Formats: sequence, C-alpha cells, structure tokens
Amino acid sequence: MVGGIGYFLFFLVAFLTLTILLIWPVFPYVVLGILLTYLFYPLEKRLRKVIPSPGVRAGLLTLLATLAITFPLGYAIGRLTREIGSPTQLDRMRQLLENARIWLNNHRAQLFTSWVTELAEQGRNFFLGHIPNLFGSVFSIVLGLFVCLFVFYYFTKEGEHIWQSLMDVIPLPSRLKSDLNQEVTGVVRAIFYGQMLTAIIQGSIGGIGLVIFQVPQPFLLTALMILLAFLPFVGAPLVWVPAAVLKLMAGQTWQGVGLLIYGAVLVLNIDNVIRPRLIALHSQVHPVVILIGIIGGTQVFGFVGFLVGPVIFAIFLRLLRFFAEYRPAEMGTPVPPSGRV
Repeated sequence: MVGGIGYFLFFLVAFLTLTILLIWPVFPYVVLGILLTYLFYPLEKRLRKVIPSPGVRAGLLTLLATLAITFPLGYAIGRLTREIGSPTQLDRMRQLLENARIWLNNHRAQLFTSWVTELAEQGRNFFLGHIPNLFGSVFSIVLGLFVCLFVFYYFTKEGEHIWQSLMDVIPLPSRLKSDLNQEVTGVVRAIFYGQMLTAIIQGSIGGIGLVIFQVPQPFLLTALMILLAFLPFVGAPLVWVPAAVLKLMAGQTWQGVGLLIYGAVLVLNIDNVIRPRLIALHSQVHPVVILIGIIGGTQVFGFVGFLVGPVIFAIFLRLLRFFAEYRPAEMGTPVPPSGRV
C-alpha cells in the first residue's frame, strides 16, 4: 500500500514537472486569456438570455475580443509609424535637442553634458538590449495571441465547469473554498481593472499635457506613458519630467514650468487619488506588491508581465494571508483580517 502511494506520488510529481515545462513558454498568454475571460464575463452572462448556445456565445465573444485587440493595436502601430516618420515632428525634435545643446554650452556645463551623454548612451543600449526580450519575436507574439484567444474561447464556453472542477480538487471545507474564491476574485479585479484603468487615465491625461505644452511626438510619448503608468508613482514621470526639462533647457521656460506643474498637480496625483479608489473597490493591494510584480513579471514573461506578474504575486501573498487567518485545528474559524496584501 505504502509502495503504491510512493509510486503514485513519484509519477504525479514527474508528470507535473513535465506539464509545467510544457506550458511554461505560453503560460503568460494562458493567464492573459483567463483574464480576458474574466473581463468579458459580465457581457457573457447578459448574452445567455439572447444566445442560449455556449459555443455560439464563446465564438461571438472571441471574435469581439480579437477585434478589440487587433484594431487598437493596428491603429496605434500605424499612428506611431506616421508620427515617428513625420518631417514636422522630426524637425521639432531636432530643434528642441539643438536648443538644449546650446543651453548646455552657454552654461559651460561640460561635466553635466558628459554625464547626460553617457546616461543617454546607457539608456539607449539598455533599451536596444531589452526590446527583443520585452516584446519577443513577431512569431512568438502571434503564437501567443493565438493561444490567448484559444484559451479565452474555451474558458468562456466552459469556464464555470473548469473552475468548479478545480475547486473540487482543493482539499478544504466548502465554506473556506467559497471565501478563497471571493478573495482571489477580488485580487484579480483590483489588479486588472485598477491597474489598467489607472494606466489609461494617467497616460491619457499626461498626453493631453504634452499636446498643450507642444512636446514633439505626443502620441508616441503618450503610448509610452500608458505603458510606464503601470508602475505606481514612478512610471509616468519618466516621460513628462524629461520632456519638461528639455523644454526648460531649450529656453521655452513657460512651457517647461507649465508641464512640470501640470504633471505634478494632475498626472502624479492620479496615483494618490484614482488608483487607490479603483483598487479599493475590489481589494486592498499594496502598491509595492504591484511594483514588484510588474518588474518581476516583465523579466520573466516579457510584455504581458505588466498584467500577469502583479496578479500572480498578489494572489500568492493573499493566499498566504488568507490561510494564516484560519485556525489550522478548525480550518474554518477565521481570525480578524490583518489588512492589505
């Protein structure tokens, strides 16, 4: 009997390891597909009254999700291509950099100039070295999106059955599993809705400021700001602060000062006002958890790690705290919660 259990555990661990190795290359896209399923879940529930067939509903929502991904992505790529190649934008950028160079020469800041040049060179080398790792090859992205939509279709069609089967496997009392389900759902909502909406709002408001104060290539910088805004507190300033400094160095004082005030009052305060409110609507997730999750997620999973990393890290910490709140002897008697993740 003992030997049989030992063999069973050996093969279980062996095949679990092989399964992890098998799905690891596409794991972030699998998680992204599950998150998309969650995002479209309210719409799927409403469609049940109109479209009884789960397969038809899932197919329709998959088509809608495909359009929701490809259309904005295609538009953004086209717009960025036109903006980067625009002679007007390039001339404005050259003039801004030339004015900044003249300002540095007039102020005899050779050491500062050398430092800026070295910093810019290091930044360029960093991004050139990490862009392939961050975005991956075109084939990998296309394959990943296919896996994402494939997972989205089947989880939309059979998600409730899959989740129920997973909960049945967990060896915990029913009430405890119900509470656990609510905890995980709250964390996913907090990360997915709170982070994404905050980044879009913060980047868009920052982009409006770039247009108002006539910063070159505003669409490109706005897109970059939306991506960086996933990093709490430090993300968006990485775009608008250097833009304001360049304006000041170019002699455009009122535009530079105006952009600094605009960014500090409006853009930066979104982290203090909107982000906590959106996240608190569903769960209390500490900004440090989000920051570490994003940095680690992008290192491990690439671009999709912006969303996947914080979700995984926050759920893990919430699970640890969740089980610590229950007395092991009774496995069902909760102790008072201790606060945020």
